[in-house]
Amino acid sequence: VQFTPEPVFQVSRPINYGAIGLDINPGGIGWVYCDADGNLREHGQIPLEMGLPKNKQNAQITNACLAIQQLGDKYVCPVVIENLDFGKKKEQLREKGRKCSRMLSSWAYNRLTELLKSILNNRGIQLIKVNPAYSSLIGLVKYARMYGLASDEAAALVIARRGMRLSERLPRSLTAYPLVKRGKHVWSAWNQLNKLIKSWDAIGPRHDYYGISVSNWESLVRLQCES
Repeated sequence: VQFTPEPVFQVSRPINYGAIGLDINPGGIGWVYCDADGNLREHGQIPLEMGLPKNKQNAQITNACLAIQQLGDKYVCPVVIENLDFGKKKEQLREKGRKCSRMLSSWAYNRLTELLKSILNNRGIQLIKVNPAYSSLIGLVKYARMYGLASDEAAALVIARRGMRLSERLPRSLTAYPLVKRGKHVWSAWNQLNKLIKSWDAIGPRHDYYGISVSNWESLVRLQCES
C-alpha cells in the first residue's frame, strides 16, 4: 500500500508582505518582525542556556524551534536565517570574544537549524536562508541605537530585510568619504568600513562600538580617512 501524505497548507504569505529575521547565537536567538516596507515592528529574544546535558539541550532546542514556529504563525510570514555551516559560524563567533569561543564545543548549531527547517516545513512556514555578510556590522551601525536593539536583534533585522531583497546602504553622513569606489556593490562599502574599524586602535572588539551614535560615525570616519 502506497501512502501519499497530504500537502501542507502554506501558512506564510509571500515575503514581500513582511518577514521574521533570526540571528542565532550560543546564548540566545535575537528575532525581529518587519513589515512590507522592511520597517521594524516587533523584536525579542529566545534565551538559550549553555552547558546543558544532551537530553536537556535537545529539549531546549526543540522549545526554541517551536517558539519560532509560533512567531511564524502569529505574523503569517516567512522566517529568514543566515546561510552558514557550523564551521563558518564558529569563525564568526570567535570575533565576538573568548566567551563565545568557549561556548562553541557544546553548542548544537546544526541541530537547531535542521530541526527548525523540519518544524517550519511541517507547519507550512517558509524558511529562507541568506548570505549574512556584514549583518552584525550593518545592524550595529544602522539599527541598534535607532531602535534600541540588542546587537543580535539588530543583525536579525538586517537578515530579515535581506530576505526581502532590500538594500543596506551606508548612512548618508558616511558616503561623502572615500569608503568605496563608485559602481561597486554596496557590500564593498561595508567591507571598507569594516577594515577601517579593525584598524582603529581606540576601538577593540566589534561590540565596543555598540554605543557609537550614527551622528558620531562621520567624525570617526573623517579622522581615519584623513590620517
